[in-house]
Amino acid sequence: MNGAIARRRVGWLAGAVLALVVLTACSKADADPSPSPSISLPSPSPAPTVTVDAGGRALPGFVTVSHELPAAQPAPEGLLGQTGPGWSLQTYRPQVDEVSTVTGVLPGFGATVQVVYLVSPEGQRYQLLELDPSLPVMIASWTAGETVAYVRQCEPLACDPAAPTRSLDLLTGALAPLDAMSDTMHVGATLPGSIRWWQDGVGTAAIESGGTPRTFGHAWVAASASPDGDYLAVVRADSPRPFTSAGLAIVDSATGALTDISTLWDEPLTCTPFRWRADDALDVSCYDATRNTWRLFAVGPGAHEMKENMSATATPPDDGPWVEPDFFVTDGVWAGPYTEDGDARRLPGARHIGLARNAGFEPITVPDAGAGSARIVASVGGVLYVEAQQVNNPSLVTAWTYAPDSATWTELGPLPSGGPTRGLLASQGSPASGMTSWAVAP
Repeated sequence: MNGAIARRRVGWLAGAVLALVVLTACSKADADPSPSPSISLPSPSPAPTVTVDAGGRALPGFVTVSHELPAAQPAPEGLLGQTGPGWSLQTYRPQVDEVSTVTGVLPGFGATVQVVYLVSPEGQRYQLLELDPSLPVMIASWTAGETVAYVRQCEPLACDPAAPTRSLDLLTGALAPLDAMSDTMHVGATLPGSIRWWQDGVGTAAIESGGTPRTFGHAWVAASASPDGDYLAVVRADSPRPFTSAGLAIVDSATGALTDISTLWDEPLTCTPFRWRADDALDVSCYDATRNTWRLFAVGPGAHEMKENMSATATPPDDGPWVEPDFFVTDGVWAGPYTEDGDARRLPGARHIGLARNAGFEPITVPDAGAGSARIVASVGGVLYVEAQQVNNPSLVTAWTYAPDSATWTELGPLPSGGPTRGLLASQGSPASGMTSWAVAP
């Protein structure tokens, strides 16, 4: 077992107490009585508590203590079954890659530990598993209450797109191939009720409920889910033909029915999702090639009808702030990438995030002096889940929640408190990772 990593067990030990047995010898009736000698039996030593497996890794129910990992508690039995929306799974696997310089190669620091944490929306962290660090896993999907997560087996800093998805038993750490899906399929969206959208980005997609998939024969990929998760907007990864597909469809998560937007409008359009509304209506932005213009439509809940909105636009202004309304927060409030003016929008990739309210746009800033950019990964119950990159090393990330109604930030996934990821190589930008993945339950 690595000397830098100590193991401790939180719990109780049962003690054993052995009574002394005194044997009294019987003497003849006419003999003088004399004290009988006593015999003390040795107390057996308690059996040592087994806290690690044959590889020296902490067993489920114990905590790995390392300066490279954040503090955590052991997960009480049955905790997974008590979780709800907004709980998250995280993997930590601290490492630093080697660096090639003009004078040679500076060796990095390989991963010596890998753990899976369960984290509450309030930031309470529980260790579920310690896994073999030589076999990295990336959490792709998990639903509150489930004892199985879906993971990708790939290097966090260079994940192979072809890396297969596997199921991870959160109670034992066992990995297994998928029963109902091929190795080419990956989770594109996780919806409430253990419903998942699977996709390969080439020509096959499926929605799975209760272990039963319904397959679609086109390259549909998940875009965004309605506020309550009843509907999923999907877009074509291949080039759609405007007369037969608008490139955008709505999937009913309960029935699996898929409605191509092209069936709701007579004219050929190419559409993308713009924003969801509280009533599960979806605003879509469509390009009309015939008129060479962009038009905004409202698609009714369940994609039963589509009406044009002549008074609104999904096109950012030439100047002034703008927020892409990628995530529904509450009625009249959306969140997404924020740009302060037209010049910023002409640069590739937005570095900041913000809120779009009916009254305007506003930036929100992660309370981390080392953060250089941020992105929103989920919106659950009016709370945003945010990932922040370090300005001096974008591969080092932290996890947060932000509650817009109270402007409150809570850190869910900190940087390692020590070790190589906090050293010179990482601070100078060498690819490094602490928290390697996280998935938020819808």
